[in-house]
Amino acid sequence: MRNSFPVKLGGCFKGIASRIAAMLLLAAFLFAPAGTPARADGFGNCAGSNILLELRKKDPSRYQTMMDDAANVRNGHSIFWKIEKPGVKPSWLFGTIHSSDERVLKLPAEFRSAFDHINTLVLELKEISKPNTIAIELLKHPELTMLPAEKPLDHILPADETAQIAAALAKKGIPITSVLRMRPWFLYTSLLMCAPERNSNGGFVLDRQLAVQAETKGVDVEGLETPLEQFQAMADLPDDLTMKGLLQAFQLPYNMNDVTETLIALYLTGNSGLMKAFADDLSDEKTIEAVFNQRIITDRNEVMAKRIVPYLEKGNVMMAVGALHLPGDQGVVQLLRKQGYTLTAVN
Repeated sequence: MRNSFPVKLGGCFKGIASRIAAMLLLAAFLFAPAGTPARADGFGNCAGSNILLELRKKDPSRYQTMMDDAANVRNGHSIFWKIEKPGVKPSWLFGTIHSSDERVLKLPAEFRSAFDHINTLVLELKEISKPNTIAIELLKHPELTMLPAEKPLDHILPADETAQIAAALAKKGIPITSVLRMRPWFLYTSLLMCAPERNSNGGFVLDRQLAVQAETKGVDVEGLETPLEQFQAMADLPDDLTMKGLLQAFQLPYNMNDVTETLIALYLTGNSGLMKAFADDLSDEKTIEAVFNQRIITDRNEVMAKRIVPYLEKGNVMMAVGALHLPGDQGVVQLLRKQGYTLTAVN
């Protein structure tokens, strides 16, 4: 087992990072869903602190371990790749983060140079520029977001754990009675979302900004998944495990905004391996993490790497998906290499 964090950084924080990372980087929600519980905790203020900066000061050994782990992540040194194959025009792979933070939206010159000349943009969801379409699709499948009447939220975990969740929700101004029929993943995602003040691009997350810009230029926009497939992936997570994740999230010694700020800061380094190390190395709860990572990351990587091929065979394509899909032995970069493509890091 790895060395533990100091008390302030340890405890309940372990096992949470990868799930929060996945919610932020891979969440099906790229818009504020109707029906999201109202919050009375000022969560709309998205300012946070970089946890790793404190870790570097308080536990340099642990920090260095994370840096070493990041260095060993295959294909983890970039979020922007050139895709090549003999006889086909080059294409591009870009790792996004589903955020509207102004820093994230300031894309590097190398990316802009490639993006301005593509024929097709392929995102996780083609419908990302039309959030109402996504919302309507979700409304068609209430079973994905609503629990059966015979097993509401307070019947999933033991009474003592349910009481802790109820108390934590109450502190946020949310009576548990108001969300009893809500699937845990839906509640979890809603609570983790932060609604910053509208920025200069109208509040669009990066993925949506790319889609809108492509459509404005007359570039074809396609998707690798359907909204239903993304929602289904989240809904496939066992309710009891997701509820335990929610309980642990409430027990964090840091605000969720701090975790989000850390992930954004890591994203801005362009080092997806460091993002993966942060998400993975803080976890001691292997069962929950294995289920989550398999369904939300690995399974979807395989689908994306397969469905992108017809577009790559035409060339001059930009594939833009969540950054955590790129690195690792089962990441999209490696999967595309196995299919005969040459991928070279750009930044």
